[in-house]
Amino acid sequence: MTEREEFFIVAGYRATVLIPENANGEWLWKTEFFHAFDKAEQDLYLMGYTRVYYEISDKYGSPQAIKLMDGFYHELIKRYSFLDKKCHLIGFSRGGLYAFNFVMAYPQRVKSVYLDAPVLDLRSWPRTDPKFGEINLHEQVMKEYGFKSEEEFENYGCYPVCRLAEYFKLNIPTLLIAGTDDTTVTYSENSQRMIGYCAARDKPFIFYVKLGADHHPHSFGNTGGIDMYGRAYPEKFMVYSSEYKESSYSSPHEIESNTRFIIDFYKKEIKTEVKK
Repeated sequence: MTEREEFFIVAGYRATVLIPENANGEWLWKTEFFHAFDKAEQDLYLMGYTRVYYEISDKYGSPQAIKLMDGFYHELIKRYSFLDKKCHLIGFSRGGLYAFNFVMAYPQRVKSVYLDAPVLDLRSWPRTDPKFGEINLHEQVMKEYGFKSEEEFENYGCYPVCRLAEYFKLNIPTLLIAGTDDTTVTYSENSQRMIGYCAARDKPFIFYVKLGADHHPHSFGNTGGIDMYGRAYPEKFMVYSSEYKESSYSSPHEIESNTRFIIDFYKKEIKTEVKK
């Protein structure tokens, strides 16, 4: 197969497909910020994973967004018959809303989910305090979801944090990476809710909590850059992780910022799928 990059339009929105020369049928569907902090995706691409993006930004994983994703999924599978019928969803930041909600609507189409500093509760982000400059984003959310009042927004029962029990009943392999000092998508109101839910019920779940880390850099392996405050991206992280049983918030484990932690997750899930 020839390596290529292709673009096309579905329902008025641009789609991007990156096909490696050694395409193996596995595909990564990143729901937002396609080329951001993507070292792990680049490495998986070299291993034969096709990379896919459907540019429906500023829809915040709304019911309309999920309908658009459904249409895109069908068009993609029709165009590229070599692709597996199940995708690997990736949700960074607000992209977590799209990934989570697509799983809830179409679990049979998803092989795994990788969430990174995800928004899991729209009541926590976008923030309505004027000092954050996100009021316009909140207004987009209100419009996109069709909320008629702030009360309706507050009482909406289908935010991801409200559906964790339903989600984990699906038994879809999930990887979560987040930072405790996230100043954008607050850890305690989002990722920690998912980790806490699983911990209280002894649910199998892979996570890496980066102690002291902010929203950026996402993922692992994205070294060499600087954040918005001029700080160099870390070469190492102190983590509390499901993969280091002796680790905890008070006794973290030091690891290098290396994509192997993410790649190992995918290798494990492919083997599990084959056994099934």
